[in-house]
Amino acid sequence: MVEKKENISIRIDGEEEWFIRQMIQRHFGKAAAGSRLLPLKEGMTNDSFLFTVHGEKYIFRYNGHGTERLIDRENEKRVYDLIRFLGITEHVVALSVKPGYKISRYYEHSHVCDPQNQNEVDCCMSALRSFHERGLTGVKVFDPFDTLLFYERLLPEDDIANSAYQEVRENILSLRDFLMPFLTENLTLCHIDSVFDNFLFVEGRECPYLIDWEYAGVSDPLIDIAMFAIYANYSEPETNRLLAGYFPEGYSDRIRARIYAYMAVGGLIWRNWCIYKSLFGVTFGEYADNQFRFAKDYPQKVRALLGDS
Repeated sequence: MVEKKENISIRIDGEEEWFIRQMIQRHFGKAAAGSRLLPLKEGMTNDSFLFTVHGEKYIFRYNGHGTERLIDRENEKRVYDLIRFLGITEHVVALSVKPGYKISRYYEHSHVCDPQNQNEVDCCMSALRSFHERGLTGVKVFDPFDTLLFYERLLPEDDIANSAYQEVRENILSLRDFLMPFLTENLTLCHIDSVFDNFLFVEGRECPYLIDWEYAGVSDPLIDIAMFAIYANYSEPETNRLLAGYFPEGYSDRIRARIYAYMAVGGLIWRNWCIYKSLFGVTFGEYADNQFRFAKDYPQKVRALLGDS
């Protein structure tokens, strides 16, 4: 999603600043507590600050507005415990469940994936497939339909009771029978928020890091490809090129139908996510509308690929 984030400056109040400095002191010592805190661009889920200790830069991340109802920090910790020694993600100095915060290394000479740079996108898809092929499990299962229903329960009733929403919702739920076999067998750890902003290219590394695993869960690995596509607001031809990066050996129409189905349900999930965040005064421009468009348009593409009318 190119429109993914509002460029909102983060304001830190006295209580928040005290908390951040106390946690920095806990992990780096008393002298570090006086480090200058530099607000980073506000993220979609969390707020983050940059600070420096002994010449090394770190990021302090803590919950954004309403995030405590969306993220299972216990599961996030289990995920990081599972992957921390695999060399595939950022170096985490500290990860606390309650209160929810993370301190991680800041990487100089790095950049996130450019979704219009095909070489970078192909590299991300290759790294993603290699990760999926590890077959990791041991954390909670991510079912996109259960997640959709959960997000609906967070929203005002009048937002989801209208006929336009209900029609799209019905089409989304009709995909469940097609997807359920893939959501119950041969599952593996998936990132779920596998968007281009979470693929970090660091100077000196051939493969990008995949960072920020707070939404991760065990699921059908193809869901990660779909999440990349809808966040980047890809067209159908762009999505097919994305698939070619993950499947250089080629792929069937049935594989493509699975991706499109996850794009549809993912679009409605993230549309509802945006509406929930807006209840706290946080908005994301056209992103919610773009996501709703995927939810509206892609069930029909799935049926066409499967030969259904």
